[in-house]
Amino acid sequence: MPLGGRDDFTVAFSLFRKKDSEPVKPLSPGSSAASTSSIATPSDFPATPAQPAPRPAAQTPAEQHGETTSYNLSELTIEVEESSSQLTPAEEEAVVLYANGRLAAAIDSLKAAMPSFKGSRQTGPWQLMFDLLQIAGNHTAFDELGLQYVVEFETSPPLWRDMKSAPTTKPQAATGLVTLPSSLVGDAANAEIQKILKACERGGPVRLDFSRVTDIDGMAAAELLALWPRARKLGAQLQGLGVDSVTKMLSGKIESGRRHPAEAPYWLLLMEITQTSGEQEAFENLAIDYAVTFEVSPPSWDPKLVAKAPQAPAAQKAAEKSGEPVTDRLELAGDLVGGAADALAKIRAFAATHSKPVLDFSGVLRVDFDTAGQMLNLGVELMQAGKMPTILGANEPVAGLFKLMGVADLMTLVKR
Repeated sequence: MPLGGRDDFTVAFSLFRKKDSEPVKPLSPGSSAASTSSIATPSDFPATPAQPAPRPAAQTPAEQHGETTSYNLSELTIEVEESSSQLTPAEEEAVVLYANGRLAAAIDSLKAAMPSFKGSRQTGPWQLMFDLLQIAGNHTAFDELGLQYVVEFETSPPLWRDMKSAPTTKPQAATGLVTLPSSLVGDAANAEIQKILKACERGGPVRLDFSRVTDIDGMAAAELLALWPRARKLGAQLQGLGVDSVTKMLSGKIESGRRHPAEAPYWLLLMEITQTSGEQEAFENLAIDYAVTFEVSPPSWDPKLVAKAPQAPAAQKAAEKSGEPVTDRLELAGDLVGGAADALAKIRAFAATHSKPVLDFSGVLRVDFDTAGQMLNLGVELMQAGKMPTILGANEPVAGLFKLMGVADLMTLVKR
């Protein structure tokens, strides 16, 4: 069951966070961050030689010959080595500032800490700074940091990418998603019908998420029924999600042999949903009961009306032929803030139809704490369903926030 309130979120945070320190909380807008006037140059770093690694303790003769040795358990200690995926305090501060929408403060804070990483061979802070500078569009500072990176690591620095532009990968045809409310009655139903029609105007697949629907009146059923032929005229294809619950609900509103004209829309909508879902046997049984009840010719099964999944791109077809697992992806873009309800609904619907969901974050610039908390809740929900999504291509500030909040423990992060 997904976590709901703030207390639940705090519990989940403590469960999945690996550090022993207290969770970092969002800084208030008035918080100050250290700043300097320019990116540190190589001469700014202290010339402190790296400390040599300690030699391993010599083995005792008993250990060398594989003999057993008795131990005093009260004297044993457990050493915990911090994972390389953990953020340094300087990275944490920059990530928190950026999540709060304070890009300039995040850059200044991390810039002030950069000299402390001299000789540590830690690439994390450098990669974070590179991405922050790219988001800010500061090409000059990016190039200066690149020169320092060459001196520090004796290898080529990352290449400049315009992170404010659209993703470099060509987006797939957009799949419309309309999540229907619990009650489809009166004006609420009319508003949803308009949303569906608007989504159909773009053509292609349009997914209707019925999972929350618990009530529907006869007028709404008739209007929903009329959507299927209208969608076909617009070149769209309606697909049903979460139809099990709505099928049971509609079945409870009808009865074989009970001829109430007001119930006809329920019969026909139920047949349309089973037709779209490809449930031929259920459709034909309903059609027979409908014909007996109303003494009319029922609709006929048409295999052409079964909703089909979007055609796989060439790369997926090649993988399918080679026997490799085929996993298409859901592309997200822009700033995911304020809980990002629409984006979370898309992820939830996408995960419901994919055993190994891949979420492409290469077009996402920023995620705030509210949305990261919702992502954590969703991760718990999907984990309970036996799924672990992959987040692909998230920039360093977003990936850092997901590590800090524990999202990375529930969803696999894959860099570009």
